[in-house]
Amino acid sequence: MKKIIIYTLVIFSVLGFGAYKVFAEETTISTTEEITTTEINRTYTYSNYNDLVDQLIADVYQDVYQDVYDDIYLDVLEQITQETYDQIYADIELGLYDIFDNPEVIYDAIQNKIYDVIEISNKSVIGVESYMDAQGVAIGSGVIYKHDEVAGLYYAITNNHVVEEGNSYKIRFENEEFVDATLLHVDTDADIALLSFSDAGLLDIVVSELGTSGTLQKGEIILASGHPKGFNFYGSITLGVVAGIDRFVEGESITFIQHDAAINSGNSGGPIYNLSGQVVGINVLKYATEEIEGMGFSIPIDLVKTIINEYESNN
Repeated sequence: MKKIIIYTLVIFSVLGFGAYKVFAEETTISTTEEITTTEINRTYTYSNYNDLVDQLIADVYQDVYQDVYDDIYLDVLEQITQETYDQIYADIELGLYDIFDNPEVIYDAIQNKIYDVIEISNKSVIGVESYMDAQGVAIGSGVIYKHDEVAGLYYAITNNHVVEEGNSYKIRFENEEFVDATLLHVDTDADIALLSFSDAGLLDIVVSELGTSGTLQKGEIILASGHPKGFNFYGSITLGVVAGIDRFVEGESITFIQHDAAINSGNSGGPIYNLSGQVVGINVLKYATEEIEGMGFSIPIDLVKTIINEYESNN
């Protein structure tokens, strides 16, 4: 009599943190093909999806291909027919799939990622105000992309059209405090402006990582952050997906990321984030008419990084 442990790898989606129990069956096969089973209870403790998958692969995947195809195929088939073996394997596999048919989702990892992005944007997205001879002429959004501890400066990205009519500038925070800002560089073709401001006395500021727009795909989830319709709605977050890549807009000299996250006047210069918390675009405009809804456009962050690198190389 030979004992055979058969495991079946079940592919399923688990989001979040926790522990999951995996059940298998121990099958005893005799030369008379009598089958008895006992339940095996395995508990896997994991920190995230990949951790759980790695454990399942280590414990189950190797067993399937090593034990089943080496041990069973070489030994058991000498005692039973191929038809009987196929039936045994199919029955156990079906039982395991039934167990995992409706796994309980302990935590929604997508929601958790959204919260993580919001935590970054709350401490990195700022308001930008432009003044002409002390008179306010424009407001918009911006995102902090760099901190120079030696110089004691933060650096931020916004749109050129937010600052182009001003001759002095201020950075506004959610607590309604202001600091003066210096306009460093503008790119009128891309509608990008770079600002700096002192870090003196500023606490709980986060620098947003600049990601890449070159790998974005249609349908990818993004979040837009900024101040639609002014600072009464400071730090608003809207959710959408990438609707198109390399979009041409009449009258513009660059191509844009099209998305459907809600943006409005005041969002200009604010970022769009991917679910890893990286800035992948800078909001610049939207189409909105009675016939059109949900067409927002962002400057690809790869282009913005090129502008930043060119500025830094020359200064």
